[in-house]
Amino acid sequence: MEMEKQENSAIVDVINWIKRNKKPFFSTLITVVVVALLITFVCVRIQMVNAAASDRLDMATKIIASGNLDQGLTLIDDVIGTYGNTPAAYRAIVIKASNLLFQKKYDRAEELLKNYIENAKPSVVRPIGYPLLISLYDDNNNLEQAISVSKDFLAKYPDNYLVPSVMENMARMYELSGKQDEAKEVYGELLTKFPERLKVEQSVNSEEE
Repeated sequence: MEMEKQENSAIVDVINWIKRNKKPFFSTLITVVVVALLITFVCVRIQMVNAAASDRLDMATKIIASGNLDQGLTLIDDVIGTYGNTPAAYRAIVIKASNLLFQKKYDRAEELLKNYIENAKPSVVRPIGYPLLISLYDDNNNLEQAISVSKDFLAKYPDNYLVPSVMENMARMYELSGKQDEAKEVYGELLTKFPERLKVEQSVNSEEE
């Protein structure tokens, strides 16, 4: 970090020297070139950090898959703590939150999932956090909050591939809450929008019978 500051300071000194000693057009041209080089340097550094974070996360998932859960989760924490706002760190957050949910450590899992839903990069992956947060509230017998999060998801991502599953689960939670009219409304909307889903379920049920 200190070396980077020294390099940046040296570049600024060069720019100032050029401005004092060359014609305005030439000075501007050189300034633009140097700024472009700085931007390129920053972009390369970001790519390197992202790559390192991804490699670390890949190692962690392989360790977990091999049966060494504690060691893998330690690496997951390292990715989150060391690589901060990178896509890999947010993927690590989902893994950690899932484990916390399994352990019924709802408060910490909720905190991580809300962070993921609000800030995950790239933003296209944010919908993935909703089913986990819904499941968290559902498992914790907080059906009202689970339904609220489901509504939020459906409002923000009406075309997401997870919509049918979220709608079906929301109808189920309405039933458990004793809200039969709301459940029927959601089931009706589900069958209207996704009639093929009913056909698939009927086919699966007939095969099981």
